[in-house]
Amino acid sequence: MSAASQMPKDIEQRIRALPGNNTCCDCNNNAPQWASVTYGSLMCLECSGQHRSLGVHLSFVRSIQMDSWTERQIAAMEKSGGNQKLVDFFQSRGIEKTMRVAAKYNTKQAAYYKERLSRWLDGKTEPPPDPGRYDPATG
Repeated sequence: MSAASQMPKDIEQRIRALPGNNTCCDCNNNAPQWASVTYGSLMCLECSGQHRSLGVHLSFVRSIQMDSWTERQIAAMEKSGGNQKLVDFFQSRGIEKTMRVAAKYNTKQAAYYKERLSRWLDGKTEPPPDPGRYDPATG
């Protein structure tokens, strides 16, 4: 695959088959068409707009079918393990799926998840320091 090209259909099918990728990672809309490369997750149009408003430093958003994809971006989507892994991670840290997108992705827990995926892509096996559970008072 070239430096950046449309996502091949077989890869799209593999990514869509990952656990939880049939629904948006932030709401319950079906058949998400957008992705946050940063978190390796799929989302609906409405939630993608909220992610875009966070800025690319927090969530880099791509259209699955309209945008071009690099090999690293595709690897992020595959290595993430799917939306269910993200939802389960957040829930294990006290962050519910229904939390506002802006609040959820500005937590230490989201920063940890993002950094851990980035390290995996760089071939590093040691995760960053774990921030523990979310505390509404202190983050």
